[in-house]
Amino acid sequence: MGKLTKTGSRLAGTEVDISPSKSLSSQIRTPFDEFIPESSEPSAQFYLDAMRIYLGLCAGSLSMENAILAADILKENPEYTVCPTNPAMIPINARYKSRILDNLKTLKKFNLITRDSIKSAYSFAFLSEEGPMNKNDYEALLLFSRRPEISLVEASKALSITPRTIARAIQRLKERYVLRFSALLDYTAFNLQSAMLFFTLRDKVDWASVEQCVTQYPFTKSILKTTMTDLGYVTFLIPNFEETRNVFQQSVRDISQEFFEYASLHYQTAVGTTSNLNLYNVNEWSLPSYLESDKLEFIEGKYDTPQMIHCRGSVDEYTQYDLAIAAQIQSDSRAGPSKISDTLRIRGIDVDARKVAKLDKKLREDDLLISYVLFGGLGLSANFCFEIICNNQWTQRILPLVAQFPWSMYYLSNRGIIVWTMTPGNHQVDYYQMFRMLEQNPGVEMVHPIMTIAQGGSKTVMDLTRGMTLENGRWSVNIDDVDLTNCLPEIE
Repeated sequence: MGKLTKTGSRLAGTEVDISPSKSLSSQIRTPFDEFIPESSEPSAQFYLDAMRIYLGLCAGSLSMENAILAADILKENPEYTVCPTNPAMIPINARYKSRILDNLKTLKKFNLITRDSIKSAYSFAFLSEEGPMNKNDYEALLLFSRRPEISLVEASKALSITPRTIARAIQRLKERYVLRFSALLDYTAFNLQSAMLFFTLRDKVDWASVEQCVTQYPFTKSILKTTMTDLGYVTFLIPNFEETRNVFQQSVRDISQEFFEYASLHYQTAVGTTSNLNLYNVNEWSLPSYLESDKLEFIEGKYDTPQMIHCRGSVDEYTQYDLAIAAQIQSDSRAGPSKISDTLRIRGIDVDARKVAKLDKKLREDDLLISYVLFGGLGLSANFCFEIICNNQWTQRILPLVAQFPWSMYYLSNRGIIVWTMTPGNHQVDYYQMFRMLEQNPGVEMVHPIMTIAQGGSKTVMDLTRGMTLENGRWSVNIDDVDLTNCLPEIE
């Protein structure tokens, strides 16, 4: 089968072609153009273009079809690897629009046309709101956090309120608390292996130059490194792993010897996520019961192991079209088959809605895809990422405890478990100390924290496989293509 490419950008009902050969600022017009500056720095222009797309959608001067095409062009900018974002997928919201305009006016007033200031103007515009949540909204969020796929009719019966009331609650949650319905997918079924490299830099190594090179690597999914911590990580999605593993591992060893004081490579074996809104009451969070004591005790069998996707390996029957459908389900797991089919068609991928529904059902039945909810605000202001190197026994002990947190995502690997979590600010010390206490146990080698870092976005699987073809379970890449040293400064 041929590679997936857009078949053209001229669509019924649109007035303007979005061309990859022209700048987005010259193609997209909004009523707010006087407030949007230009920059000769591609990384700064990336965020300006993202704001232009969003403002065009808000004003109605840019159709959703062209916004999707413009967002695809935006992904060609190397800055997308550093800060993956899709303005076409952000709910249209008057508060977000107002914040963007206020931030742009501030940039203009003080002539702050730098990459960092423009990035901040974009990112801060979409921060979720803190504040009380009404009863209907809370009950809807609680229900959907447990059963993300439940229909409005079933939810109506469960909550004894009308489907229209629930639909309105969902819309408010999306606007005020950035509610998203997403899904986790077993990439290994499509012969793609997720890997994470945690690192600390050697003295006098310039991170900016290393980061620039890592963004050029075709299989880099995300990067996280700030000045607030020495520890950072890079995530990858490696094709044809059985064939390419040795080359990839050797290239990681090579760059680690040159640039990193500490390097720890994880290969994903399972992934999952949970939220525990039972801890939330009258706009306050309580601690899980096991954290209320001074000593952390692991009681075998007290808590159930949470639902996860276990990486099972390549399944030859899945095609590249199946992957395109699965990726779209990931971006909105409550979107109906017709909506997913229409969105793919905009991108030049012609897939029937019946095919979407059939694949969705099969992926779930085969435990290759599970839905979850993600939300912001609600006082969850402290964010952590923990790399925990431990044996399998301790991975299984830690998992049920982590699943009791307000919100957590966990990545099991050949080296232990990685946890991202959001916690209330007044409880951040309690959660932090729990993780550090783990090191006192035999079987837990070390725990490395990254504090005050929310889990960032990442490239989608479709971004990473663009230009590649999948035939009989094998991707059209050469083994040398996964050599990371090809994209880094020359090693002496």
